[in-house]
Amino acid sequence: MSDDFEKNLREHLHSEAEETREFPRRLRGRIRDGIAPRTRARMAPQLALAGALVLVAVAVLAVRNPHVIFTDVPSTIKSIFQQPTPSPTPQPFTCTDRSGGTIGASSQLSTIRTAPHDGYDRIVFEFSGQLPSYDLSRQDSATFVRDASGQPVTLDGSVGIKLVFRNTDAGSGVQADAKPALISVKEIAQIGSFERVLSYGIGLASSQCVRVLELSGPARLVIDVATTASASTTAAPTPLPTQPAATDLGQFSCLDHSGGVDSGSAMQLTHVRVAHQAGFDRIVFEFAPQAGATAHLPAYTVSRQASAKFVKDPSGQPVTMRGSAGLRIVFHGASGATSYSESRDQTPNLPVVQEVEQLGDFEAVMSWGAGLSRASCLRTLELSNPTRLVIDVQTP
Repeated sequence: MSDDFEKNLREHLHSEAEETREFPRRLRGRIRDGIAPRTRARMAPQLALAGALVLVAVAVLAVRNPHVIFTDVPSTIKSIFQQPTPSPTPQPFTCTDRSGGTIGASSQLSTIRTAPHDGYDRIVFEFSGQLPSYDLSRQDSATFVRDASGQPVTLDGSVGIKLVFRNTDAGSGVQADAKPALISVKEIAQIGSFERVLSYGIGLASSQCVRVLELSGPARLVIDVATTASASTTAAPTPLPTQPAATDLGQFSCLDHSGGVDSGSAMQLTHVRVAHQAGFDRIVFEFAPQAGATAHLPAYTVSRQASAKFVKDPSGQPVTMRGSAGLRIVFHGASGATSYSESRDQTPNLPVVQEVEQLGDFEAVMSWGAGLSRASCLRTLELSNPTRLVIDVQTP
């Protein structure tokens, strides 16, 4: 610091301190003492003096003109006084299916809790170990199919969510059926607990837009169901316009599908066909009755999921198919163990349907998975002569 610069700075600050009457007289005296000339020694005291002079200047300016101190100082100093701490951004609600958890993790469900909140109803599934793998799928009714009996069960509400946990079971204190009667969540019922595959049906008033959180300490799956339309920021895929045809096959919907009946002897799978049609990819499951039995379409569920990762029944082994989304098709009262001789892993590589593979065939519960190139909307047809389930997956 040069002698002239130091001298001029001291004189200027001395003048400012004298003119600033807002300072008490004793404080003005201390400022004068602080800026009085001193015998220079080493560099460190000089640097300390320079810093002190700057702080005194800031103090003077702050009292003389508060506006200056908050507009003209460097932005780094300004941010200390004015910048608020940002609050965390909450996750959005989405009107899509979800999957997650840890594949292969063994756990036990210890409790289920529900509570209303501002803008949503909350459901908490708490586990004693790790969070197991799960699939959350929406459906257009509150009617579900029990595992493994195939019996239908209708819950309170007009639409529903099916939640499937793998490699887990429910503790003795977990309630099997609860009716919290909240704005959106009307009923939660256990619809299956078979070979450590635990499933729940959730009856909802209308909204199927959810926010899913995976928490630890203890492991919890938190499902927030929106109670207001504004809570949804990401919608499900919109069905594309259906091309006119001679026969109306029905509209596509972006929800899960179920149907068929579970009665009489198990139906036998005979053929699985996959082909592309104008505007959709088609998957056909064809069945035949056992000798002397009456033909019928077995009870089925077609569940959409947000990934092409599946779990084989009943081994629990993970399977990853081609694509980024998937369908899980489960038949109750059906088997192909002795009647089906075609490929159990087809890779047609169609516009949306990339792969179709059998996932399980055990005690008349048969399941298949379909890997899709994108999340898509569906249409199901129940046909006879021969008995067939047709799944049309809409293509761009």
